[in-house]
Amino acid sequence: MSYQAIEHIAAGQFKAARERREIYQVYLATCVGVALYDQTVKAGGIIHILLPEPPGVSTPLFPEKYASTGIPMLINELLDAGATPENIKATIAGGALVGPVSRQDINLDIGGRTTDIAMDVLKKAGIKTIKSETGGFFTCTLELDMATGDTRIKPAWDIDRPLSKPFSTPTEADIKTTIDQLKPIPQTALKILRMFQSNAGDISDIAGVLGKDQVLSAKTLKICNSAVFSGTVKIDSLKDAVLLMGENLLIKSVITAAVQTYYNQTGSSGYSLCKGGLFFHAVGVAKMADIIAERCEISRPELAYTAGLLHDIGKVVLDQYVAESTPLFFRQIIQEHEDFINSEKKLLGITHCEAGSMLANQWNFSDSLKEIIHLHHSPMLAEKNKDLVYTIYLSDLLIEKFGPGLDLEKTQTQCYENALNHLGLKPADLPELLDEFPLNVFTDENF
Repeated sequence: MSYQAIEHIAAGQFKAARERREIYQVYLATCVGVALYDQTVKAGGIIHILLPEPPGVSTPLFPEKYASTGIPMLINELLDAGATPENIKATIAGGALVGPVSRQDINLDIGGRTTDIAMDVLKKAGIKTIKSETGGFFTCTLELDMATGDTRIKPAWDIDRPLSKPFSTPTEADIKTTIDQLKPIPQTALKILRMFQSNAGDISDIAGVLGKDQVLSAKTLKICNSAVFSGTVKIDSLKDAVLLMGENLLIKSVITAAVQTYYNQTGSSGYSLCKGGLFFHAVGVAKMADIIAERCEISRPELAYTAGLLHDIGKVVLDQYVAESTPLFFRQIIQEHEDFINSEKKLLGITHCEAGSMLANQWNFSDSLKEIIHLHHSPMLAEKNKDLVYTIYLSDLLIEKFGPGLDLEKTQTQCYENALNHLGLKPADLPELLDEFPLNVFTDENF
């Protein structure tokens, strides 16, 4: 049996080709995946859809996000490759109400509406749907074998897989040892973060500190040139970055570069479905928090972005244990209907919020960041930084439910209404927030 490479298609993107041997794969929660294949010409493709249709009447910046505009693009690619509507067969998956499910989830029914529009677009195009597994309550994967046209829909994780070795709950000493053994966020980045939060030093001082760390400087320049931050003007030096980007964007680039190295100490069998999943989730939450803070005008967007990047730092610690116990961990969530935080506490004796607090104290984070990291799952308990804590909570919830499906966390929704009320938002505002979200933050070439 020959090896077939698996290519992951991120949310809001599609890919089509002819006579290829790869397996195209999408991770789906509330998102919907549609796989199309024409056996006669061996042409196929898959699309990872985020929302039913663009809000308003304006032309969307990323039409691939939507069922109404993205599926026709995929169909046209296949027609250009020689496929015909009568020979193309479709498989649809996703559109789940990823638990725990609230009344608001059911009322919004974004996954259900996306599925309905997808079905309608395919029917109008004369394409037959031969397999459809949509709805439900769990994350799944959809795979398309580009060599044969075979499709497979399966749970995102195998809860029946036996543990590689007996699992024992780590002690507090074990957790502290793991923290000491992990490579921390670079001291240069932590110093710049403290300068930024305390307004100690101007942008030239910050650039001077950064210039002393060649590795972090190089990574920062790469991110400065990504589509996430610039993408239009070539930045060749830290001096260019200072002049062209300004303080806030430069700080975001520095912290993003720093946390990437830290988050990359995780694998693909713990909290994340793929290598780098925790980092991409963190960047997604950061960018969504930036958007919400800008929209609601109740906290500084650059602080919201930084908090979004750092909110899950405790997962890197616990991932060293979850990776060994993934089937057991997620079996509790699915079969025993245990919520995510309680499952962590029961299995590991500590939550990622508590582990993150230990790191935040060790790294001398500001009091505001400490509170956000500790309470981003229980924002109602925040005392001094409710605006930012609710912003990170809502951003985490949106990225988990409607994002790329790379992170296996199931954010609790009991604070959903409180978050909207506190931030001055309505459920009808959520599609607009998601429409502003640039999905290119989830592409590897940016980082």
